[in-house]
Amino acid sequence: MSETRIVRVSPSCQLELPKETCEERDRGVSSFWLTGSPLLLQLSSYLREAGLQVGAHERLKERIAKHSERWRSWQVSINPDAAVDQATAEFTDDNGCLWVHSYLVWPHLAIYATISGPNDLARDLDSWAFAALRSLQVTLQ
Repeated sequence: MSETRIVRVSPSCQLELPKETCEERDRGVSSFWLTGSPLLLQLSSYLREAGLQVGAHERLKERIAKHSERWRSWQVSINPDAAVDQATAEFTDDNGCLWVHSYLVWPHLAIYATISGPNDLARDLDSWAFAALRSLQVTLQ
């Protein structure tokens, strides 16, 4: 990334985004994009204060079961934190837009991330959106 800024997505986590990134927050969902680019990153998080956390693969399996699209699982980790349980899959909607869904789960925090856009851009692990997910850090232990 070129010049960046740190954005606190919630009291529990932050990430690094290009300085020129636009953002909108609505009912617990944070959306990020660059003007003129069709790529969109959306994040939501849930802080667990008691009980057992549902794992990333189980969360993704539940999401897939709710939708009739043809999904393709990813085998790549999108965040380098060894402590995070993560699962990612994609599908292409009826309009040809690719949706990459990821769950990043720590014992006390679950983050649901989607990246959407044209196939080649939404799958580009070198894009600003994936760089942002790699930079995601838990700020509340």
